[in-house]
Amino acid sequence: MSIRSVFCFCLLFLIVVFSYQFYQVSLVSNSSKSYVRTKAPIHVLILSSWRSGSSFIGQIFNHHPDVFYLFEPGHPIWMRFKKEAAELLHYPLRDLIHSLFTCDVTPLQQYVPGDGKYISSMSFFAESRALCSPPSCSHPSTSEGYERSKCSKHCRNSTFDKMAEACNTYDHRVMKTVRILDFSVLLPLFQDPALDLRIIHLVRDPRAIVSSRRSFSLDIDDQIVLKQHDKDTKGPVMAKICRAQVNIYRMVKAVGDYLERRYLLIRHEDLSMEPIVCTKKIYEFSGLKMTPDLERWIYNITHDLIKHPSRFLAFSKQSSKVIQKWRNTLDFNKVKEIEEYCREAMDLFGYLPVSSVSDQKNMSLDLVLSSVEMDDPSETNMK
Repeated sequence: MSIRSVFCFCLLFLIVVFSYQFYQVSLVSNSSKSYVRTKAPIHVLILSSWRSGSSFIGQIFNHHPDVFYLFEPGHPIWMRFKKEAAELLHYPLRDLIHSLFTCDVTPLQQYVPGDGKYISSMSFFAESRALCSPPSCSHPSTSEGYERSKCSKHCRNSTFDKMAEACNTYDHRVMKTVRILDFSVLLPLFQDPALDLRIIHLVRDPRAIVSSRRSFSLDIDDQIVLKQHDKDTKGPVMAKICRAQVNIYRMVKAVGDYLERRYLLIRHEDLSMEPIVCTKKIYEFSGLKMTPDLERWIYNITHDLIKHPSRFLAFSKQSSKVIQKWRNTLDFNKVKEIEEYCREAMDLFGYLPVSSVSDQKNMSLDLVLSSVEMDDPSETNMK
């Protein structure tokens, strides 16, 4: 092992230890603080995998006025420790999620590049409306409404102290991550009386995921997932991602009623076909209410009526057509390979295999079972 590798491992170990101490201290310190709220905060964690539509669900929360939303808090951890395995990085990420749910931003400052003073150290800070609004950002342009471009320009010098202040003004705190592949690491969070934790688990047809991944560079993430650094990672990565989604679902069911009440499974395809219905279900599960403005925005964003300049987060399109796109972009042999890698996930979540090229191209042939047709219901509601 090289000196650099030993140094990085020791540094990561120390961060995990200190993160755990912050985790314990925050339970005491946060209980002694007094903030003006109408009720105890609700904490929602969106779990998914790369290119599954989690950014869109995140924006469903981000546009709700009662939500403090953060995009991919684990990104700076993974980018700082690129040579480590996902299994090791789960633990500092878990502790960071806990800290951020309690509005303790100190651990996050350890991971971001630079001096950890400004929120612009986070690559995607402008994806959070709350970080682009008072009290986090008080630039005059913030009063004109939430726009990413204006936020990136005018709010980049907002401090992490202001971020913590803003977090504490919200009753709903939501984060999304694609970097949890082992659900068991999250179980201690459910035992924390300071958290009212709810999990939204988003899954997508693996064939559509592969089709979408081809347009984006995910090499660093793939190497961390497999802890190997070669070019032939695509198939094994998908196999591991699919197993992780299955294991998340299986573990929730194994733990039983207590955890099931705090878990909601959503398929990307259902959200695409019935965005208003699914969004109302997501809001109800999270203790939020739909507003006419939000309903109008969700309809527009899923019917190509709002354009987004960023290709990375270009979720504005005819969503009902997007779910079929893979059928024209993937080679039949590639489709069969994916189906083999992800057979258990496809069976569990209601995705049907194709038997021929003609079946693949036949758009009238539905390859997604309805929740009624599935052996295991795909949706679990708060009881």
